[in-house]
Amino acid sequence: MIKYNMAPTARRLVEQVLAVKPGERAILVTDPDRPASITEALAHALSGAGAKLAIMHMPPHQMGGVDPLPQVGAAMAASDVVVLQTSFATVHTDTARAALKKGARILDMWGWREDMMVAGGALADYDEVARTTRKLSDILTRAKRGRFTTPEGSDMRFSLEGRTCFPLVGVARNPGEFTAVPDGEAAMSPVEGSAEGVMVNPFSIERKDLGFVKEPIRLEVRGGKVASITGSPAAERFWRLLEEYGELAKNVAEFAIGTNPACRARETMREAKKAWGTCHMAVGDSGSIGGKVVAPLHVDMIFDRPTVWADDQVIVKDGKITV
Repeated sequence: MIKYNMAPTARRLVEQVLAVKPGERAILVTDPDRPASITEALAHALSGAGAKLAIMHMPPHQMGGVDPLPQVGAAMAASDVVVLQTSFATVHTDTARAALKKGARILDMWGWREDMMVAGGALADYDEVARTTRKLSDILTRAKRGRFTTPEGSDMRFSLEGRTCFPLVGVARNPGEFTAVPDGEAAMSPVEGSAEGVMVNPFSIERKDLGFVKEPIRLEVRGGKVASITGSPAAERFWRLLEEYGELAKNVAEFAIGTNPACRARETMREAKKAWGTCHMAVGDSGSIGGKVVAPLHVDMIFDRPTVWADDQVIVKDGKITV
């Protein structure tokens, strides 16, 4: 039944989020782990809008920030519209940045399940999401310092001085824009080398073999890099991953606040970091959100019930946005 109800969301993504026009060159990139029913619905919507559509299949990745095959990158750079219906995020890559620089607009739909076409964050009131997100982004852009704590014991401090916070609000209608629906986050890159503190028990880590974490994890951060990850076999796997990819992978790359009240934080990994009142930090690549580090991965860690400060102003209190 879900399959037959996907068309309205597919049309909304094509017509409202991307504003596809007749004659535009569009590419839809997918992989074998994603539902073919979503691919079909998106293809019908893109063709129905008059796009000149090509569909490409690539091997699935195990985490975000990994460049796709060169031929996929070439097709992305040659397109006006790029839809990424893949297993993990591709926007934090040199490939995506090259396509954006060429004028492509990108919709990243990584990790979508069939039920996300008919429920959850994609169906939010995006005007309201945009209002909240832009307000938070303005405050964070003006701030010099950021901090967040959680009931689990996290306490992170970092410099935001001179950095822009990006309001990700679910549209990519102009050349060089990207969005990752379901959207709703105020996202920025802390100043390199400034992050200090500890992150304890993120409830989700965006990697296939971690996901919704059930084991204790403690990350020590010094001088803007993850210095250790301890507490469980899951923690050991995460640390081995960062060691494998080198020092740049340990960079504290992103801080963001989720602003979408329709997202289901505990049901889908894809919606978790956009859920209203959550926050997340990422390690690895920061080049797509105003940072200076280009790394071969970008992995988000999502935290529940945070309290967040911008300078001395509390903007999130125990998971409730206060501005």
